[in-house]
Amino acid sequence: MKSSRRKKLPVVLEPEEAQGLIKQPNKRYRTGRRNIAILKMMINCGLRVSEITNLRPGNINLTNQKLRIVQGKGSIDRDLIIPLELIDHLKAWKDIKPKNTDYFFTTLEGKQLSTRYLCDMVKRYGRRAGISKVISPHTLRHTFATEYYKQTKDIETLRRILGHADISTTTIYITLANIDVENGMKSFKVIG
Repeated sequence: MKSSRRKKLPVVLEPEEAQGLIKQPNKRYRTGRRNIAILKMMINCGLRVSEITNLRPGNINLTNQKLRIVQGKGSIDRDLIIPLELIDHLKAWKDIKPKNTDYFFTTLEGKQLSTRYLCDMVKRYGRRAGISKVISPHTLRHTFATEYYKQTKDIETLRRILGHADISTTTIYITLANIDVENGMKSFKVIG
């Protein structure tokens, strides 16, 4: 018997909203530079909040633009390419972050960031950016996945980037991208 629960589509940001969100942290402060790097990583690599908080310095190679996610959800390891546009932001944080820490993104004291901090940060910056949607760090992952599918139409590569074990989990982004509906409605001739 099928569940009668309604499946809600995930919230995604429009490109202008994502850009507005990224502009919120104050670059004059070390935490602002760190937060810009975090937001850009989540929006442009589709990382989960736990993957940001657990990222180790040894799993990020800025010279080769490589990122290794170790023990992602479902204990799935995966290798990603860091977009070139993010490298300077990550280097800026690496140069000013506390040294000899176990994590890449840390507090100013060198401690691991909490998932609660990242959730509150995204909500706070969302309000400042005037985004009326209810957003969370996972919204940034959904935004990345939807935009990636819109640009590439490659659902299998997207599955691997996101670390999904099953392609059925990834297919929601076909619906969110809405490409076929938009194209169909644009070519529809109104009756009457």
